[in-house]
Amino acid sequence: MFEWLLNGTIVIAVIGTLRLVSHRWLLQQLGAVTLYSLWLVLPMSLMLLVLANFWPQQQVNSAAWLWVVEAQQQVQQMAMQNHSSWLVVSWLVGVTLALAWLVSRWPLLQPKWQLGRLRVVRTPRGESPAMTGILRPTLLLPRDFAQRFSAQQRHLILMHEQQHWLRADTSANLLAYFVCAVFWFHPVAWLCYRRFRRDQELACDAQVLADAAPRQRASYAQALLQVAATTQLGPQYNPNLYRYGAYNTMKERIQLLKQPQRLRYLPMVCATLVSLAVVGAWQAPVIAANSQQSEATPIVRINPSYPTTAAEQGIEGQVTLSFSITTDGKVSDVEVVESQPQGVFDEAAVAALQKWRYHPEHAGAGHKVALAFQLASE
Repeated sequence: MFEWLLNGTIVIAVIGTLRLVSHRWLLQQLGAVTLYSLWLVLPMSLMLLVLANFWPQQQVNSAAWLWVVEAQQQVQQMAMQNHSSWLVVSWLVGVTLALAWLVSRWPLLQPKWQLGRLRVVRTPRGESPAMTGILRPTLLLPRDFAQRFSAQQRHLILMHEQQHWLRADTSANLLAYFVCAVFWFHPVAWLCYRRFRRDQELACDAQVLADAAPRQRASYAQALLQVAATTQLGPQYNPNLYRYGAYNTMKERIQLLKQPQRLRYLPMVCATLVSLAVVGAWQAPVIAANSQQSEATPIVRINPSYPTTAAEQGIEGQVTLSFSITTDGKVSDVEVVESQPQGVFDEAAVAALQKWRYHPEHAGAGHKVALAFQLASE
């Protein structure tokens, strides 16, 4: 898991930084709709990392791994386990807080009327129109909606919110937020999330005005300015809600209203293939290593306790064990194959091996491990 988090951190840093730095140039070259679709590269690259780490392995279990156990290793082992445990706890706390914030921001709405599958809710005067809902879409309309906007502006605004619904933007926002929750410690992830939300609005404007006349574009721009001037909106991080006319994207949105923009498939496909090819080439050694014949390596290894009597008498030895790995990565059916001296270290070796954990893909019988008990050198 932590290997995937580390690799994912690198992927987000590289792809995210390139995407943020080159935003203006890409927007001019590709347009808002195509640029928004390129955000698919990031989750697809993260999925490729998952596939690389879980690539099927071929195993040969005839030989036994040799692990050396020293009397002085007990304190070091405990320190490493405590350090690893604190990392896990810190990461889980961050994920929990990020998801708790999301739940606390979930809007509690009482529907006023129904238009087909769409619920419509009246909000206080002066607020911005908005679309919310993951499984059940809800349109939020201020009570002064008809008074603040002309008939043409109301039509264009509703088309804008409809685009969010038809494209399932709130679901895409939720997926993007979950990625940020997992990588809560990564500043580039949150910067990409903010840019993703803004690009979403740009693409929605472009689709609404794809076939619009200049007069309609001017009316749409006036609606954006009116909402921005009369509504106080902070940074919009809630994936379940996006209000129309956020001020921090206003200048960029109005500048893009001048000319129609459509989705261009060729740049999108090429950029996606190139990015996945680079990530695939980077992970090729991992896939190759997993494809080769390899022994099962424990992901959790507990060192046996060195028997006090053996340590006092200066006795060293070795125990070879056979065991099976269950489908959840646990150790079972532990048996002593050979021990020298006989019976001295057997109990400690078996007790420790039963606490080891392996990747589930190593599940099966016939695994072997040799534990060498040695006194620490002076």
